[in-house]
Amino acid sequence: MILLPDGRKAGFISESGAPEPERLTPIDDGARASAVLRMIQAGQVLLWTGDYRNGRALLQALRRRLNKERAGAQGRVGDQDLAARWKSERQRAREGGELLGNITVLIEPGGELLLRRAPDTQKAVALAWGPSESSRVVALNTLGGALSAAEWTEKGLDVPGLAGRITPRFGVFSPTRRAYVDLLEHLEVERMTVLDVGTGTGVLAFVLLQRGATSAVGTDTEERAVQCARDNARALGLGDRFSAVQANLFPAGERFDCVVFNAPWVPETPRTALDRAVFDENGDTLRRFLGGVTEHLNPEGVVALIVSDLPIRLGLREPGALEAMVEAAGLRVLKLASVAASHGRSGDTSDLLHEARSSECVQLYVLARK
Repeated sequence: MILLPDGRKAGFISESGAPEPERLTPIDDGARASAVLRMIQAGQVLLWTGDYRNGRALLQALRRRLNKERAGAQGRVGDQDLAARWKSERQRAREGGELLGNITVLIEPGGELLLRRAPDTQKAVALAWGPSESSRVVALNTLGGALSAAEWTEKGLDVPGLAGRITPRFGVFSPTRRAYVDLLEHLEVERMTVLDVGTGTGVLAFVLLQRGATSAVGTDTEERAVQCARDNARALGLGDRFSAVQANLFPAGERFDCVVFNAPWVPETPRTALDRAVFDENGDTLRRFLGGVTEHLNPEGVVALIVSDLPIRLGLREPGALEAMVEAAGLRVLKLASVAASHGRSGDTSDLLHEARSSECVQLYVLARK
């Protein structure tokens, strides 16, 4: 528990697993961005007690200052190779996120934020972190993410290729790129049983169920993702054919006709649970998956592995690295399909990584036993 400046105690919420701060320094509307930046760069954790909107404006001012520093650093790495640019970019993003995470607010036991002009935070807090009998301290920008996620939970999300809407949740990987769903057209799943590893919202399993799979199981390491997938299945009328369990890759003792995995493949240390959907520093997750998947595959079953080729284009992984993993796992490639990865940054010509991002493809490897 954290000792608050007024003598009360509060819990601490961190999506990155950061340690509890030893003390909090209160700041309010009188704080200048330049002074706050010096404080958080010195390692102080601050408790915002002023007007909520002014607090959000302070975060924006700090982001601008950090982006200005970042732009100066970009000028120094512009002649480096793509791998070096990526590493520099990720380091600056990580450091910037950690700095801004040192500006916190106090959430009351009922989920309220007792700041002037604060929005209603009770529903967003309950959806993201559940109820609590005690007050909790959370980064202001993390709370902003929970509020945005709550809006998406309310509205739902249309996914091309899926009949019905997906309801995302805070901290669950959201299906914002249609490339993943488009690749499933290369799979024939009529009357098959399906395992969706790292199911997230459950979207891949649901698309395959709507295309003729008889049943599907989704696994995820995060309980919030498991609950999100279950809720989505019920809302789509697929609750009787879908189940979700909390597991690290595979459910115990089950075999399937088709195992689908939208795998993390970018070599970066994940900071949050959500990061683990994308980053796999040493390829350990994918290696464990390939090494264990045949134990959960029926004799004539297939593996549908979805990965981005961005790490290859950036020079972060050697060409053929994935194929070597497949070979070592006693598997063979039946089919390879790819689609262009369309996303916001792919068209940003000012991005130092534009060369790689503009040509990125998402690939589907359909695998079987040798």
